[in-house]
Amino acid sequence: MTSAPNRSLLAGMSPRGIWGFSIGLVLLLVGLTAFQLHAGYLRTIRVASANIADTARVTEEQVHGSLRVVRLMLRAIAEAPRGDHNVLRRFMATRAKVVPEIRQAFIVNAEGIVTIATLPQVEGRNTADRAFFREARTLPPGHDIYVAKPLPLGADGSLVIMVSMPLSGPDGQFDGIAAVSLELGYFQTLLQSVHSGEPGAGALLVTPDGDIVGRDPEPELYVGKNIAKGGAFAMHRQTGGAANTFVHVTATDGKEKLSAIRTLTDPAMPPLVVIVGRPLDGVLAPWRAEALAMAAVVGALALAIFGLTGLAGRRLIALKASEERYRGLIETQNDLVVRLTLDEHLVFVNEAFARAHGQSSTAITGQSWRAFVHEDDHAATAQAITDVLRPPAFRATVESRMKTVNGPRWIAWEGAAIRDMNGRIVEVQAVGRDITEWVDQRERQSKLLHDLDNSNRELEQFAYVASHDLREPLRMITSYIGLIERRYADRLDEDGRQFLDFARDGARRMDLMVLDLLEFSRVGRIRDPLGQVILAEAVTAAAENLKLPIEESGATLSIPADLPVVTGSGSELVRLFQNLIGNAVKYRQPDRPLTVTVTAERSGAGWTCTVADNGIGIAPEYFERIFDIFQRLHTRTEYEGTGIGLALCRKIVEHHGGRIWVESEPGQGSRFRFTLADRQAQSAGPNS
Repeated sequence: MTSAPNRSLLAGMSPRGIWGFSIGLVLLLVGLTAFQLHAGYLRTIRVASANIADTARVTEEQVHGSLRVVRLMLRAIAEAPRGDHNVLRRFMATRAKVVPEIRQAFIVNAEGIVTIATLPQVEGRNTADRAFFREARTLPPGHDIYVAKPLPLGADGSLVIMVSMPLSGPDGQFDGIAAVSLELGYFQTLLQSVHSGEPGAGALLVTPDGDIVGRDPEPELYVGKNIAKGGAFAMHRQTGGAANTFVHVTATDGKEKLSAIRTLTDPAMPPLVVIVGRPLDGVLAPWRAEALAMAAVVGALALAIFGLTGLAGRRLIALKASEERYRGLIETQNDLVVRLTLDEHLVFVNEAFARAHGQSSTAITGQSWRAFVHEDDHAATAQAITDVLRPPAFRATVESRMKTVNGPRWIAWEGAAIRDMNGRIVEVQAVGRDITEWVDQRERQSKLLHDLDNSNRELEQFAYVASHDLREPLRMITSYIGLIERRYADRLDEDGRQFLDFARDGARRMDLMVLDLLEFSRVGRIRDPLGQVILAEAVTAAAENLKLPIEESGATLSIPADLPVVTGSGSELVRLFQNLIGNAVKYRQPDRPLTVTVTAERSGAGWTCTVADNGIGIAPEYFERIFDIFQRLHTRTEYEGTGIGLALCRKIVEHHGGRIWVESEPGQGSRFRFTLADRQAQSAGPNS
């Protein structure tokens, strides 16, 4: 049985396992979020508690300062001479004006009767049963001021706060009280200045018995009420200490708040209680916004996880089906398929590989690939495996011989890197195909090409040497013909002199043919290095070489300035245009001026060039023949030449990777067309 490839992490899990993993992940995410939210809640409460405690401390200090002003005023009244009531009354009225919120000031004797008052109409009233008299009378040593709960006073029944101080006689015994009545605004203004103005926030000033003597906002609804049995006041009294902070439900409006409570600790002052509170909704508003955002994110992540889990389940089913198809494809094909680890050991081979080596796949698995590759090919194969591990392609190919049961076989391998779920390369997979027959054929073709190249080289060398060697006897023939003509001219008749002319002309034409053959053999073998050639310059150089015949024929040559730049040999392209333009001049119509036009147009990856004339033209049956070497369509008496010019043109074009052809109509002119590569293309010539 063939070893299966390593399974992916997804393929190794069941659908139930995937869902269990996803639910666990979501629960972990919810737990972490809840922990973070709880920590944020505690942090928010802690910061808000510290801020509101600072506010309560500032409020306590301001209340203490306000009571100190009243205490000093009462002390001044208590120490004033009481002999003349009118003088004392005016003194009291003057002192009371210092604090605009004081409605009246008065002195009460030991029996509780008002003896002197800034409002004379209250003199004579009995206050013995009033709390501000009773409590001031019984103040413990060290305390000399008492603040009573608000009382309705006057014709309008408006609430006032009574502040009293006990008086002592010459014998040190209780001798009455000095008191003032304060409007609620005295503390109201102070409380307004310290709380934030946040809806639901507030500040209270409470007596030790729980009576509210000041509140902001809405003092008219709460001043005078007692909160001793509930809310922050009761918690503060139960907890003890001078300062506390609580989250609680208020006794005044029933709302959940965060409150800071402080008790005045100055022994000379009444132990009033300052309460500053904020609604818990306002305190937690930023935290709740953050909690909602986090909950939305967690919900979205949970939905995404469950959605991806469903998708993964479907992918798992598709992956299992794909793996089955992959396994069937690998096992049934004739190509060799292997997988090997980075330490060169095979972890999977298909049946074709096992059959080729006459072993079971189980026996092969675990062995090194070197056991199956010819020793001479180990280095190349190892290099290919190394190349697979390198970017950017992470692929490589190699041809190596394998030691199969049928003897050595050439195998073309293509390898690719295999990655794990983390993107790390863990294995190399290779697919091999038997190319033994193709390699044999390639070697035979290589040998044939080598032999052909040697033959062509020998032929070119032969043509070159033969051309040089042939010219020597031709020069000797021409020399001796001239010698015969000089020595024996008077002895030759007309026929003899004509025979000598024929011989001289034949030697001259033979020499021209040898020179043309020599030039033909040099094409592609001796030329300038390939480079960028500006066609306009090449055509201009060719025209300059033909300047005399062009002027004698009266021809007009049109050379556009926008001819392209091509890749080629400059000298050969000059020779190409020189032959084509020279042919146009040679085969012109005698009865009309000659016009030659050179153009170029884009065609695919190169250019198609055209040399057009209005000469005698060419019949269609000669379109191919004219490009053969030494082929002529006219007699030598009509037109001179050896018939090698167009053959030379074709050889030049073909050595530049192009082709040449003619379009013509007898009597109308010809259009010689050929293709060349542009500046980006590479020459297709064999010697490039």
